[in-house]
Amino acid sequence: MSNPIVIIPMQAAQMAAFLDENRHVNSSHVRFEKGAPVLYYRQEEGYEVKTLTRALAIFMLLAGIAVWTVPGLSRADEQSPDSAAQFIALNIGKADCMLLLWEDQAFLIDAGYEQTYAALKTMLSQYGVAHLNGVFLTHCHKDHYGGLLSLAQSGLPIDAWYAAEIYYDVKPGQHPAAVAAASRGTPVTWLKAGDVVSAGSTGSFTVLGPTSVNDANENNNSLVLRFSCPQGSILLTGDMKEDEEYDLLRANAFSPTDVLKVGHHGDNKATTLNMLRAVQPKAALILTSTQEEIDTPARSTLSRLSATGCAIYVSQEAHDAWQVTLRNGVPEVTDVYWHDVPLRAENISLKIDLKDDLLTIRNDGANPLQLKDCILYSSRGDDMLTLPDASVPAGGTFTVGSRSTKGSSDYQWSGKKIWHQKKYDMAILYDAFGRPLARTDNGMPE
Repeated sequence: MSNPIVIIPMQAAQMAAFLDENRHVNSSHVRFEKGAPVLYYRQEEGYEVKTLTRALAIFMLLAGIAVWTVPGLSRADEQSPDSAAQFIALNIGKADCMLLLWEDQAFLIDAGYEQTYAALKTMLSQYGVAHLNGVFLTHCHKDHYGGLLSLAQSGLPIDAWYAAEIYYDVKPGQHPAAVAAASRGTPVTWLKAGDVVSAGSTGSFTVLGPTSVNDANENNNSLVLRFSCPQGSILLTGDMKEDEEYDLLRANAFSPTDVLKVGHHGDNKATTLNMLRAVQPKAALILTSTQEEIDTPARSTLSRLSATGCAIYVSQEAHDAWQVTLRNGVPEVTDVYWHDVPLRAENISLKIDLKDDLLTIRNDGANPLQLKDCILYSSRGDDMLTLPDASVPAGGTFTVGSRSTKGSSDYQWSGKKIWHQKKYDMAILYDAFGRPLARTDNGMPE
């Protein structure tokens, strides 16, 4: 079990005094919840724990402050022993981006959205990954391949690019994995059922599917992988739905697996009971955002998973990521907070004024919101705007207009129109680390 984080609710004046007296604790350990500062600090061995314990005792006696610990929280700098496999799944909305670490190997499975590439980059940095042994793209949807080209252009050494040889409705020469690999002058390794990709001396990825092309839904052409090593196993399903599940069930491809990455963001047309009976997972991870896709995770999917007795973790409930540490067939799942990275801002909201093509960012948090390198995204136009070096004070607003905006705005998007006037359009604000902070829509039906 990882070291717990101590959580200490206190008034702002107490917080300031505590930070001043305990210089080994800094403002990066502070988050604001409902306007009140809360201190998150990880207990460690040695001098710091003695200093912190003594300080806490003083505060408890003088101020009557309650203290408790949460054993399920973790920091990314708490690396597990080399004997364990680690599987990290980002909280970046309704998108997949995962990192698998085993022995001295590092593999990326999917790359999230283009606008969440900063989160991918942060994850690699947090885990000290300076070289990827392989990058797998499960299928050709932008919530899985969006960050691939930026990754290819990053200069990070990458040994191999992998994708399923079966795919559908992709123009010649435009497969996202091929485009990313070609930007480096390297080929893609096209995988088919039965292929095996080595991961170090004792680990491997076995390709289970797809077994046949599905020309109705690209989700059912997802590359399905089973990672196995002496410490356990993980089933990676991409956006596999019922049709592909049935194909693999008929082929007897599934076997008991310790960790399941749930298919298609927990959609109700995926993760059938028959598949779960074959896989028998101990832990299941669902990567989604209910705000972005209201029907996920589906109640029926959660019910089926619960019926198997496995623990369920949804990415939107993690701070930065879920980390699975797999040892002796036992998955330990912890909520990861990035090290030396500001905590995700809270109480941020967006509002679209369609008549004036104006978006308002409102900060109801207790701290200023720094907009530098934040990204504003429009789903209908698939457009992104990198925001300027500006700050939104607590209780303040910042407006973004277009060339059609008649009133004043703090910043102008170059387009004539930003938000669609008749069709559904979602606005999402991401921070400089690729984490979604707020979402809204234009009020049109989906």
